Amino acid sequence: MRGLKKVLVWTMIPIVLEVVGFLLVDNFYLNDQTTFNTKKIDSAKKAANKINLKIPDDAKNIAVSYNGNYVSYCSDGVINVVDTSNNKKKEIKFEDGAELSSYKWWPNENIILIAEKYNDGDSSYLKFQSYNAKKDEKNVLSNEKNKELKISLLDSKYNVSDIAMSTASNVTYVKVSKEGVRSRLYCINVMTNTEETRYPNCKLGKIFVENKEDRLIYEDNTNNRIRGIGFKSPIATGENGIHYLLNIDGEDRIYIGNGENEKIKKIFVINLKKTSENQKLPLSQPTDKKNIYITRDGKIYVNDSSKNVVTELSTGKEISYKGTLVEIYRSGIISKDNGKIIGTLF
Repeated sequence: MRGLKKVLVWTMIPIVLEVVGFLLVDNFYLNDQTTFNTKKIDSAKKAANKINLKIPDDAKNIAVSYNGNYVSYCSDGVINVVDTSNNKKKEIKFEDGAELSSYKWWPNENIILIAEKYNDGDSSYLKFQSYNAKKDEKNVLSNEKNKELKISLLDSKYNVSDIAMSTASNVTYVKVSKEGVRSRLYCINVMTNTEETRYPNCKLGKIFVENKEDRLIYEDNTNNRIRGIGFKSPIATGENGIHYLLNIDGEDRIYIGNGENEKIKKIFVINLKKTSENQKLPLSQPTDKKNIYITRDGKIYVNDSSKNVVTELSTGKEISYKGTLVEIYRSGIISKDNGKIIGTLF
């Protein structure tokens, strides 16, 4: 009997210790009222800069980076890039024999794509460079074999008239035009190789590229249609009138204006994958196409230049600004007023 009791005692000891351990964990470590020292991590986006900078009288091609950290403009044959946090300016100069054909900020980076035109005797061609504003670095676009990207032009009168970018796939389309002739369209892929993109025989209007599908959507101004490369049929709205391609947002929703004489009466929002989400948004009055701005996150803003007021279409919220509106970016408006670029935050 004594032997049996000893066995039972030694058997119970580890069981008791285990139960006590569970009780301690439950009542101390897992107690709802246990107090821990924690540090809050602020994941909010950096506050937008308050833009206020002087520009020369001859400044043109004024643009702003997606987050408002930089403003750019052309003057005296160079691109000037101003850091809006401290108004420090950098100059992007060109090589001898080169002239600016076009430039555009990437939709989600503080990086500029620059198209430079060279006229070398009887030949003309384009070269492309990227400029990283944060690092103040300019790099020639070249492929994996270190061969510089060039696009040959039929003559020196051709220039880049439009650029469309897909940030998800790093595919860029470049429209090259000359007065009175058919435009040419080129695709620069992620490996920085280029090829000419064929499209139906028509007068090519505005071009945009889907962010996720990297498919080009364009205006067919000959037949009054909105089309996509690879589509057999146009992108239909079911309405008569003139169709204007306004933009494509970051989720690949296509924004088409409908009206006449460059004035928009209603806006169609087309989702090619989810047609049930398509929308028709009437405007309170016909509005010049140039006064409609659509951001990457799909917000639609209508500018009333006579009142210096921008209205967000979905909420009716009005934002006043000074001078002449130049552009709308993620956090606000930039406008030109008395020799200055001024930012107005939403």
